[in-house]
Amino acid sequence: MIRPDDDPLTWVMLIDQLSEAHAHLGELIAEIDSDSQIDVADAMVQLGHVYGHLNRFWHGRKIANGNTDQLYADENSSFPDDVIIT
Repeated sequence: MIRPDDDPLTWVMLIDQLSEAHAHLGELIAEIDSDSQIDVADAMVQLGHVYGHLNRFWHGRKIANGNTDQLYADENSSFPDDVIIT
């Protein structure tokens, strides 16, 4: 369990990653809605950015004291290997 009182820096870091993913996904939806079409190449780039934030959120739960240097390591931006997609 992660709680803001236990590790406030990590809490803020994780909430920031989710907020960024939310914002970027909202921008993609608005862009698609206004254009009435999906630019597949652009959507792939933007979804990759959203995935990066979500992956850093997932991996970041194991990083103590909000260490942003560690959060942005390549392995923390990659898709988690402890998530099963069915």
